[in-house]
Amino acid sequence: MGEIVDELIEIDLESVVAALRRDHSKLSARLRQHQHTITCEIDGVTLRLHFPAFRQGKATIHELVEVISLSITPFALSRAEIAQVDEKYQKISAEEFREETTKLNETAIKLFIKAAEATGRNGECGELLLYLLTEWVLEAPQIIAKMALKTNPNAPVLGADGVHARYCSATKRLYLYWGEAKLHADVGKAISSAAESIAKSLTDESKDHEISLVRRNIDFSGLDSVSKAELLNFLDPMKETSNKRYDVVTCLIGFNFDGYSKVGPGDGESAEDKFAALAEERLKAIAPTITTRLKEHGLDTSVIELFLLPVPSVQDLRDTFQAKIGWKKSA
Repeated sequence: MGEIVDELIEIDLESVVAALRRDHSKLSARLRQHQHTITCEIDGVTLRLHFPAFRQGKATIHELVEVISLSITPFALSRAEIAQVDEKYQKISAEEFREETTKLNETAIKLFIKAAEATGRNGECGELLLYLLTEWVLEAPQIIAKMALKTNPNAPVLGADGVHARYCSATKRLYLYWGEAKLHADVGKAISSAAESIAKSLTDESKDHEISLVRRNIDFSGLDSVSKAELLNFLDPMKETSNKRYDVVTCLIGFNFDGYSKVGPGDGESAEDKFAALAEERLKAIAPTITTRLKEHGLDTSVIELFLLPVPSVQDLRDTFQAKIGWKKSA
């Protein structure tokens, strides 16, 4: 009888965690997933290639920014905060509900900007993209929103840029995804920076810190009490199920790519395919560098989901995003 109960709990945990994931299918109109056969010499590393959709031979960066900016609220705020407003739907007037959602979105944007300023970083656009890719492609929902933690001086936030989870009943594993996002004009520097950050995030000290954050903030995850207790068992070294936790690093590397200048309106409907071939060629060229840098940092046995995002200009992407959310550039 006990085995039946355990099985039911495991199946429920899979469905409950999966239910936390938002529907990002519309993102496919703005961000392409290019299938390829290029591999990394490190078995645990998966190379994923993405790029903005094209229209009339030009990458739709502006539209991509428009779409991803709509996800700032669920990225920056906890599900508990969002649920408080959602529960008012049809219980208050339409005008009042619009006001409530507007205030919620404004709160998220302010927190987003404040977190970036507090940490001295300007790569939050990359973190938002990584959040979306992890939920969309890997089907792993974010379980804690770190934006609020980054603005709390009493809770220093180190380690991963994001924490996601997925439970698999077939393997009885809880997959925890620790995110790192790097946007850099030079792909070589982006890869080096990513390898260094990944290595730091996988130290025992860093993982202990991240797990502690999850434990302390699990109440805001949106999970019911039974599911929270089951998930926490995977984070408790005193529990047998902790041996079934599977740590995976997700990493977004955004970089400048001159392939965009080789495609134009004259390529017609084939522009996107032409660019995809150029991007794949570039990925093939940098794959050995990725292998070398990861090995240099002792990551040859790690499991890493690497999202490569070539863009016309990292700086333009960042500026467009900041302008969209009303983030004034520092003088």
